[in-house]
Amino acid sequence: MGSLHDYLDWRGDLTFREAPLNEVDSLIFSMLSYLDFQGIVPAAHNEGSVPIKAAANTFFARHPDLKKLSMGILIPKDITTLLRKLKDTRRFRNVEMRGFVNVIDLEKETQFSAITFLPGNGTAIVTYRGTDDTLVGWKEDMNLCVLPVIPAQLSAVEYLQNAAEAYDGELMLTGHSKGGTLAVYAAVHSSRDIRQRITQVFSNDGPGFGHSILDDPVYLEMRPVIRSLVPQASIVGMLLEHDENYTVVKSRQKSGFLQHNGLSWEVLGNSFIHLSEVSADSRRIDKNVNQWIRDMTPEQREEFIEAVYQLFSVEGVTTLTDLVAVRNRWLSHSKNLDPKVYETIQKMLSTLISATSKPGITSIFRKSKKTEKKLESN
Repeated sequence: MGSLHDYLDWRGDLTFREAPLNEVDSLIFSMLSYLDFQGIVPAAHNEGSVPIKAAANTFFARHPDLKKLSMGILIPKDITTLLRKLKDTRRFRNVEMRGFVNVIDLEKETQFSAITFLPGNGTAIVTYRGTDDTLVGWKEDMNLCVLPVIPAQLSAVEYLQNAAEAYDGELMLTGHSKGGTLAVYAAVHSSRDIRQRITQVFSNDGPGFGHSILDDPVYLEMRPVIRSLVPQASIVGMLLEHDENYTVVKSRQKSGFLQHNGLSWEVLGNSFIHLSEVSADSRRIDKNVNQWIRDMTPEQREEFIEAVYQLFSVEGVTTLTDLVAVRNRWLSHSKNLDPKVYETIQKMLSTLISATSKPGITSIFRKSKKTEKKLESN
């Protein structure tokens, strides 16, 4: 058993011509997409490309003190350690990078970022970033429950179109978290000519869709090349409508939220360690949380999302990191919310907690209530 870092020790001396792209590579490229390559990697696909080694050297020169590098409270800083290691391997150092885009649009409520890698084996790897630290990114994620299409999905299709026009070889799509969902969406909604060039689509613990696309004829056409990977206690990958045909991978973390970090997934050889099924807790969340979402009307979903966003919308706060930093001001702000907004949040969260509580916890809670009543009667 090993980590992504061990994988680079085991396979880093083999180029992509010598050893084919695999599921571990797909996750590595997905994790790299969380780094800011603005001004390092060309934005347009026809403006040339930069090898990973050169891009990494420029990145580290720009950030000589990585302790001061801010990527947000949820994005693992170990990605920079991964970059430092892989830039010197035969497998990754000469991989070309191009087409880096990063769009944050508060008005359209969208957060979208993507980058394309050319490993030199005749395939272009179109890679979509997952949700970053921005509040608007999290708002867009929640909009998956309400809107038939979110702006990032449309951007993903357009990005794939541009990449395909600039490169005439085979295509592989990948992404982590929301990036995985964008990869699947882009593949299914691309033109027939592009779909015929797609050899693999990887969704690494990506959530499903607010409305099912599983019966869409185009999805069924693409299904043989779509790979969904989730850790054994997956939470994110179990959300919304998703295909049950997923691969379970082992994580060294215990918590489902911590297992979402792809750097915790365990590797053996050229693949992850596969398990037969997800944990009981993951299945429970899959059933209860998704039922909770389905039981809400579209109006209730929208009302809840807007209420939560209002709760977090403290003046001057644009990221989760900002929100944590001004938690005292945020708590004060929450007290000034419209009573109806606050009531909506309490009601919905109460229902969610009820739906996801373990039977044992619920029974203990009931017993404690009975004990309280007995003490009061005495």
